[in-house]
Amino acid sequence: MSLNKVLKIVDDLSDEEKNILLSKLNTNQNLNNSFNIIQHHEKSLNLFILKENELKKLITFELKKQGITYEEMAMQIDVSIATFKRIVAKPLMAKTINLHSLLKELGFKLCLEK
Repeated sequence: MSLNKVLKIVDDLSDEEKNILLSKLNTNQNLNNSFNIIQHHEKSLNLFILKENELKKLITFELKKQGITYEEMAMQIDVSIATFKRIVAKPLMAKTINLHSLLKELGFKLCLEK
C-alpha cells in the first residue's frame, strides 16, 4: 500500500479514530522501532523521535554489533575515553560535532537542521 493511500485512509477517519490511532502510534513507537531503523541498508535516524535512553541503547547496540570497543571508537572520533563515555551516557548533551562524528562512524546518515 502506498503512502498516499494510507494518508487518504487516515483522512477519512473520524476525529476520535484519529486520536486513537495517534495514541497507539505513540505507545508503539519504542526501542524496537529504533532497532528496525538500523536494519535498513542506509541507516538513518530522526533524533526527535528518540528518547535519550533509546539513543544510548542504540549506540551501545551498534558498537557491540560492529565489535568496536569504547577505546577504539574514542580514537576514531578523536576524543578522550572520558569524553566518549560522557557522549554515550548522555548523547543529547554532547557537542553536536562529537555526536555527529560518532553516529557517522557507526554508519548512520544524519542530517542536522535548524
